Amino acid sequence: MIEDYIQLVDVIYDTDFEKTSVFLFDLEKYIYVRMGSVIKLPLDVGTILPATSTSLECLQTGNKVQRMVGAEILGISYTGVAYPIRENGVIIGGIAVTGSTERESSLRKLPSLSKNLSESLQQVAAAIENIAASAQALADGGQALTIQSQEVNDKAFAMGEVVEYINSVASDTKVLGLNASIEAARAGEVGRGFAVVATEIRTMAISSATSAKDIRKIIGGIQGLVGKMTVELEKVGGNTQEVSAAVEEIGATIETLAESAIELAALVENI
Repeated sequence: MIEDYIQLVDVIYDTDFEKTSVFLFDLEKYIYVRMGSVIKLPLDVGTILPATSTSLECLQTGNKVQRMVGAEILGISYTGVAYPIRENGVIIGGIAVTGSTERESSLRKLPSLSKNLSESLQQVAAAIENIAASAQALADGGQALTIQSQEVNDKAFAMGEVVEYINSVASDTKVLGLNASIEAARAGEVGRGFAVVATEIRTMAISSATSAKDIRKIIGGIQGLVGKMTVELEKVGGNTQEVSAAVEEIGATIETLAESAIELAALVENI
């Protein structure tokens, strides 16, 4: 009897994780209904076979009937398939199945979408790697500039020592010029020419001392600027190192996603 096929309905229903609707019918009406979670038709046990249904058509033709129904009926497109059931060559009823075509369409799109996702993630991973390399190069450059600025500071300090020496010589020269002027004055007429030279020596000593003072100020300004530049470079270097580390972490995450996308594509191909 047709009721003996009820177990077959349950098997089909459970195999598709309760998404597909399965119907068992005799020559007039539906006698067993397992309504799926996706396609919900207005049918129930005892419902007379609709005149336009695949169920009735398969009974009339004695053949499998498959029909696609657009989304205008239930808001979602689906495919209905009906098979006649025979006993001793005589049709005693049939079994019908309805399933969403959107899922099939999605499955067809999945391989290309997975491939595109994988390729995009690989491109992003390559870009991230370039950014990380640039950030590291920037950090290295900042560190090199910090070292060079320290060297400039050391040179400025050495120049300061030279200026101090010049200032000391100028001071001694000034004293020497003063003493020479005193001695020239004592020499009277004979020392007049020497007095002029002594005066010029004192003038040069004073000028040298003034220049040394100005140079000292300039060197102090250079040292101040170099100090500020060193502090800023250290900040930039620290920030760049943090950016480089963050970019590396992002790159690792992107790589993991790319691998997952590749695995997804392989799984889809096997569905």
